[in-house]
Amino acid sequence: MTEPGRACPVCGGEILAALQVPHGWTTGQGKQIKGTSEVLLCERCDREDPITGPIVVFFTVHEQATAEHVDELALLLKRWADNAVARRPDLKALDAEADAWRRGDL
Repeated sequence: MTEPGRACPVCGGEILAALQVPHGWTTGQGKQIKGTSEVLLCERCDREDPITGPIVVFFTVHEQATAEHVDELALLLKRWADNAVARRPDLKALDAEADAWRRGDL
C-alpha cells in the first residue's frame, strides 16, 4: 500500500494507499512526453468520493487487510485503480505560490 504514517500533502491526513498511473502531454513542438504520476488515497480528502470512500470505510472498520477480507479489499482497490487519474495542478495556486516565493513570503 504505502509507508505507514505518510501525510497527505493537501490536508495532513493519513495516506492509506498510493497508485502510479501513466500520464503525459504534448509539447508545443508536438513531442509526446510520457511518465507516471502518483495518485494518493487520503483518509480525509477521499472519504466522500463514491469510488474511494468505501476503501476509507474498509480501513476504518478493519484497520488492516486480513485473509478473511482480502477479496473485498481487492475489489475496492481494483475499482479505484480502474478509475484513477492523475490530478492536474491548480495553475492559479501554483502561480500564487511562485509569486509568494519571489516576494520572500515563503
